[in-house]
Amino acid sequence: MPQSHAAVPAPRVPLVSVGVPVYNGDLYLEEALTALRDQDLRDIEVIVSDNGSTDETGKIARAFAEADPRFRYVRSEVNRGVPWNFNRVLDLARAPLFLWNAADDVVEPQHLVRCREALLAHPEADIAFPRVTLVDAAGDVVGGMDDEGLRYLGLAPAERVDQLLRRQSWQAIAWGGVLRTEALRAMGGHPRFFGGDIVLGIRSALRAEWVVVPEPLFRCRRHDNQNSKAVGADPIVQVRSYDPAFRRPVAFPQWYLAARMLLEPLAAPVPPADRARALASVARRWTVPQWRLLAYDVKRNAIRLRRGQYRGAYSASSGYWV
Repeated sequence: MPQSHAAVPAPRVPLVSVGVPVYNGDLYLEEALTALRDQDLRDIEVIVSDNGSTDETGKIARAFAEADPRFRYVRSEVNRGVPWNFNRVLDLARAPLFLWNAADDVVEPQHLVRCREALLAHPEADIAFPRVTLVDAAGDVVGGMDDEGLRYLGLAPAERVDQLLRRQSWQAIAWGGVLRTEALRAMGGHPRFFGGDIVLGIRSALRAEWVVVPEPLFRCRRHDNQNSKAVGADPIVQVRSYDPAFRRPVAFPQWYLAARMLLEPLAAPVPPADRARALASVARRWTVPQWRLLAYDVKRNAIRLRRGQYRGAYSASSGYWV
């Protein structure tokens, strides 16, 4: 539980809002919230949104909210899906800058300070993100992202899209990226479908500059209980983790994601040449290399229908009817 420390008054308008969407995340939540509590940047708010957890998530989050006025705890009695919870914390944010922080990831003490400084120094940019260290369940380092010497400043919109996909810079949106709150809201927040964060990355890359903070200030945890692994085995579970109301007998999340990625450049407010180059990058960097995922959708749906799994069964690991 949180250790006793000097109280920090909650500012009227914080400098940064941190949203922590969580579902049954008690295993690492305390560590994640402690790291946010101990940030060098003190004028922040932390919004923990509990998506119907049945474990000790609520108890842990309430303890932080009771001990530190910068923390808020809100709860839904039922799990309404991943994007609903991500957008809920965005809706509640009061600060001009915003960070999504997963319940199992950990920020280094200077993370918010350095990202905010980067955005203040580059008003043309909408996102600042640091280098990322990958850690395992025990917190031991197991690798990093392809972010050595990574730069985005000065790139044209289509070049940013190409680099996002070529270097797989998912941290810009999902793992440690600090975004301008109103810009994120103007883009619609987290898209409401499986893999929507990748589409959001393309959408942002086509609209504004990004800044890379060269220090490794974010620890992304890889473990067996994380949502990406829990929903990875079946397309129906993938879709229902994002839309619990989905009840069709088949689902094609990879096909839908691929289509939305291809459509995104066509709707971007950039010159036609940039649209064409961005579209070519999506096809070259994602659609063609990821063809096996498209085949996987077809295969898994065929298996489900052959076995009659469309009649429905409860998945204890994901918390959804599959």
